Amino acid sequence: MQLSGVTGPAIPCRCGLVVGMVLLLAGCGGGSSVTPPSISIDVPTSAPVYSTTGTSVRLGGTIAHASFVHVLNSATGSTTEGYVSYYQGYGSWFADVYALVPGDNLITATADADGTGTRTAVARITVTRPLQPADLIINGADQSVAATYWTDTSSFGGSHRIALFGDGTGRSTTGSTVAEIAGTVSNFTWSKSGPDSIVISNCPACSFQSISRISGSLGEKVFFWPGCNHRRGRIHQRGCL
Repeated sequence: MQLSGVTGPAIPCRCGLVVGMVLLLAGCGGGSSVTPPSISIDVPTSAPVYSTTGTSVRLGGTIAHASFVHVLNSATGSTTEGYVSYYQGYGSWFADVYALVPGDNLITATADADGTGTRTAVARITVTRPLQPADLIINGADQSVAATYWTDTSSFGGSHRIALFGDGTGRSTTGSTVAEIAGTVSNFTWSKSGPDSIVISNCPACSFQSISRISGSLGEKVFFWPGCNHRRGRIHQRGCL
């Protein structure tokens, strides 16, 4: 995101989150002979969306007619002072914002000419954390549209399977994953007990009663849930259950 007529070097970034950017400008006040400060955000990206799993973000971009940048996270009330530099007449700035909280973090970067904190040019960024681990293993919105399941390849014979649906229901084989070939398939309901764990209910015979410490790669379709049934498990996406 860049203001018209302002150019300058981009600043490298190693972090970010899902970032939606909207640039707002406010007049500086005073006589018409005073050039108002200006600011742009080009880091982590000038695109409307940028995704990462980090909890911090480096913001940066171009700046003109200002010596200070104040960055406020409205979600936590924390403020960060940016670093401003000029080279051959072109200004740039960056600031590292830490401890982003789950959900929306409204970040306001203000270009300031004299250090008084008077807002003269404001860039507002809505930062939203990506899907949590427990969200990533959902097989579909509900049973009618879901066409996949997860199988615990470390279970007895690799026969135990589970499917989790976004409406809070699911299906699982029955029996012990430790010592038995999987039994019949039963329906259940589930709920989150944390961002990386779920609890199965209404199915005492289901193979899986809880799944915790979920992690892995959605792109590779491989996840780990070392907390399921008190043993280390690895689940792969398969065909219809």
